[in-house]
Amino acid sequence: MGIVAPNALHDSGHVVDPPKCHPGTRVAIIQMITDWVAESDVPHRDNPITWLTGSAGAGKSAIGRSVCERCNEEGTLLASFFFGSNDPTRNHSRSLVATIAYQVCAINLGVRKAVSDFIEYDPLIFTRSLRAQFSSLIIGPLLANYANAPQKVSPLIVLDGLDECLDKESQRDILETVLWVVTTSPIPIRVLVCSRPENNITAAFSTVRMSASVFKIFLGDEYRPDEDIRLYLQDHFHAIRAEHIFRSSIPPSWPTKEQQNQLVRKSSGQFIYAYTVIRYLKSLRHRPHQRLDVILGLRPPFKDLPFAELDALYSHLLNSTDDPSLTSDIMAFLSFYTLMPTPVIEKYLELADGEVEIVLSDLAAIVKMEINHSGVHQASLLHKSFADFLFDFQRSKNLYRNREDTRARHLIRLLQIFSGGS
Repeated sequence: MGIVAPNALHDSGHVVDPPKCHPGTRVAIIQMITDWVAESDVPHRDNPITWLTGSAGAGKSAIGRSVCERCNEEGTLLASFFFGSNDPTRNHSRSLVATIAYQVCAINLGVRKAVSDFIEYDPLIFTRSLRAQFSSLIIGPLLANYANAPQKVSPLIVLDGLDECLDKESQRDILETVLWVVTTSPIPIRVLVCSRPENNITAAFSTVRMSASVFKIFLGDEYRPDEDIRLYLQDHFHAIRAEHIFRSSIPPSWPTKEQQNQLVRKSSGQFIYAYTVIRYLKSLRHRPHQRLDVILGLRPPFKDLPFAELDALYSHLLNSTDDPSLTSDIMAFLSFYTLMPTPVIEKYLELADGEVEIVLSDLAAIVKMEINHSGVHQASLLHKSFADFLFDFQRSKNLYRNREDTRARHLIRLLQIFSGGS
């Protein structure tokens, strides 16, 4: 068989601390997806592809893994592939079909023989197109077994982190292959794709051919993330108070309700913030309540910075743009305001018409773009914690902006505009 990527499996033992939904959280969204797989009475029952998207750190991979576990228990999971940009075994499409074929063979002896026979017949099959590989190694072998199956179910394939496939052309190729599979295969295969709403992926899903087969789920406020995040934090705080090695030194009222509320607000509906906080507090070399004071800015940080993972994400996103310095200026502007029309930002920063929209088009993972009732584009930050990153040199390094200097420049520019300056 071709090169299989063990790390790409949803239950891989090679992935340290894989994200999964905390018990009692994301219940509605997981139920919606599993009902769709079972072809229950849900709005998108007739759509063979579901695209689960949302901002960076919203919990897409955790939901993807939880769906895999649930569907595996119910016998509807066919295969999964979790991309990872920093893992050379799963940051490309070359191992995709081999990994899916391996999983199909592991659960079906009849398919295993058919796949083995075909590879022996055509040893170069893994050098061919994704469509040819899917057809020969998955659809073909499954057909005979599906026809004889006593119970017809819609098998599910989960493709998580498509944006972490480094070759953007491969991303489009994968989606086009998926569309071909679900629209031509006699087997009613369903595919769940989880990814950030990056430009090229959004464009691929927006084509006329694709949009007719896709149901989009955006992880926004309608799925009540704040309540889930609060539950996640409360359960982990309870565990820390009960089990931490320094639990005897923790104040009985810790954490206060206001501290919990502050953490929920900072999370902005993104689980990555809450997850990072809890992991930082669990250190066995420090007292949890002192670590929380660091998080809340009440005491200087220890040697290990609390938001290293989140900082790496923000740095990667901004440094991946064509002009990180200009991007930082625009993001600093957004950090001061809840919702701002892009022409206003361009006026303040003396940019060409439409330039802000172009710059922010690569940052859909942390910036929300929308059009108001007047047809004007508006931008807002999806992560409230981003401002803390940008205005802290120790965290943002080359992307750093001084909070007071930035505010002063905006005020000076405002005076210039109102005094008749350009």
